[in-house]
Amino acid sequence: MAFPIVEEGDDIGQQIIDSVLSLSYLIDNGDIFVIAHTIISRAEGLEFFLPDIDPSPFSEIIARKTGKDPNLVHLITEEAEKILKVQNNIIITKTHHGWICANSAVDQSNSKPNCAVVLPKFPSKNAKKIGKLLAKYFNKQISVLISDTHGRALRRGAINIAIGSFNFSVIDNAQGREDIFGYPLKTTLIGLADEICSAAELLMGQAGEKVPVVLIKGYKQRSPISCIQEMQFDDEKRLFQ
Repeated sequence: MAFPIVEEGDDIGQQIIDSVLSLSYLIDNGDIFVIAHTIISRAEGLEFFLPDIDPSPFSEIIARKTGKDPNLVHLITEEAEKILKVQNNIIITKTHHGWICANSAVDQSNSKPNCAVVLPKFPSKNAKKIGKLLAKYFNKQISVLISDTHGRALRRGAINIAIGSFNFSVIDNAQGREDIFGYPLKTTLIGLADEICSAAELLMGQAGEKVPVVLIKGYKQRSPISCIQEMQFDDEKRLFQ
């Protein structure tokens, strides 16, 4: 769904409704709306004009190590619960949400000039608010996923992942299902929310497409509704430290 440039204070849920109506889409039970976090962050006033930031001495030190703008580094460190690694021009952090990612997911792409956008503070609350509005308006069972683009430690190329959810089985537990030879699966947990968000990214794009919301139809959920935090390993269980 193409959108105008979102401004602080905009009602994202109502904008989605307006877009659906303008496109004459029919909404069905089970439809999934995938929303790029950037428009939610911008509506919440989480887009920052970098020249207005007064970087801390610590940020200045990290900036010298990475070659990054100290003002940008300050945003990155403010969004970090913990800094895990600083190498080349990348700062690997654990965000306040618990996500392990590069630069605390602070992003300058699709931001206004000299600005950067940070993640929403409570993306699942955003998903719930928007999802309930859509469900009430269309009188349908609706799911909402909030997505962000993340790099991967062991493979080149960024993909979209889920950082917030409403009314969705973020983990599809396939344990007990039989494979093509009749053997029951024993350990298979499918990161369904991430797969759906990556599929949506094929339409969203990463540049000037102006498609921050994708409507996905036809998927039948097979596992109970679950919380987005179930996708995150506890620190002691992470496979790579």
